[in-house]
Amino acid sequence: MKFAVSRLTIGDFISMNKILAFLIDAGLNIFFRSIRFFCRLLAYKSNRLVIISLHRLGDTIFTIPAIRELQSHSEVKLIIVSFSESVPIYKLALSDIEFCELKHDDFHFNDKIAKWSAKKRLKTLQPGIIINLIGGMSSASLLFNLRAKRIVGISKKEYRSIHDNFVHIREEPKLIDIYLDAVSTIVDVQNQHGEENLNTAFNPKGKILIHPFAAWREKEWSLKKFYELAVRLTKDYAVQLVSPVNTISQDIKDEILKAGIEIAESKSVDELIRLIKECSLFIGNDSGPVNIANFIGKPTFTIYGGTNPDYTASSQKHQLFIQKKLLCSAGTDEKFCLAGGAEFYCSGKQCMNSLSEDEVYKSIVPLAEKYCKKVYAFAEGD
Repeated sequence: MKFAVSRLTIGDFISMNKILAFLIDAGLNIFFRSIRFFCRLLAYKSNRLVIISLHRLGDTIFTIPAIRELQSHSEVKLIIVSFSESVPIYKLALSDIEFCELKHDDFHFNDKIAKWSAKKRLKTLQPGIIINLIGGMSSASLLFNLRAKRIVGISKKEYRSIHDNFVHIREEPKLIDIYLDAVSTIVDVQNQHGEENLNTAFNPKGKILIHPFAAWREKEWSLKKFYELAVRLTKDYAVQLVSPVNTISQDIKDEILKAGIEIAESKSVDELIRLIKECSLFIGNDSGPVNIANFIGKPTFTIYGGTNPDYTASSQKHQLFIQKKLLCSAGTDEKFCLAGGAEFYCSGKQCMNSLSEDEVYKSIVPLAEKYCKKVYAFAEGD
């Protein structure tokens, strides 16, 4: 991969030296285990069950089956600690839940280490049992020296001793299973592979909604190609682009509007959900908005790049995807290619760049014809 540039972390370099990695791991294990022992001695006298779920929008959707399992086994109301933007997603599927909302400003270094403000919010809950659905540095820094009776969930190896019971983060499909593993440490999971989403929400008189962005650029088909796709679809269907506020420059907006394509700038997740509910077909990259549309039951078309579809794609007939397979693409048992896993910057984005607008258009047509009304049909009153 001559177009890939390393984005490895300090932890990656440590793991390359086996002796250094062993010494650091042993030291952290002893330190965390000692702190956890004393924290249990001073545990809160509480039966509150708190779930740590500080995910992006897409992964938030995949935690829902696990939380439903907890609800079905628990006699107390669950409290979910999440970022504020995830709350509307949980409210789509869950009821009788309390939320402790955190902001990204409550963490240092791109959500890696919890600030005192975040730890203080969690301590005020006085949790009895904590289920960790993250397993990385962000949750470890949040849970460190917390006086809960019991801390369980998924964890990377280096943070295992912060927990009383943990399971390693699995590396095989599907992502839903990772979170079911976490709750299986305290409940008997009935639906081991997560429930298949059987929701349907067809609205043929709605617009085709196109979301051209993703969490990182390696997962994005270009805005230019999405624009070309929208222009082609506009000949037969009502099309609308949706994006976060101020993501598209004014000159590009003018060009898009001139082509007869509407633009909706969503100011919140609630607004994004409303737009998705109104659409007839949702088109986008492998990202949170597509996962929301899949969950709601909308016909969707997903463009995959560095991610392995086996881990996230829906199997519903009205939810299709496309991916250009290359030699550098993720293997059968890999979640990502190197760039898709954020270990490398991919200067080429070959899988996305080589996927033509014509290929995508031809793959979308069957969905559009089945689930969307053509514009001339509206004019005739059909």
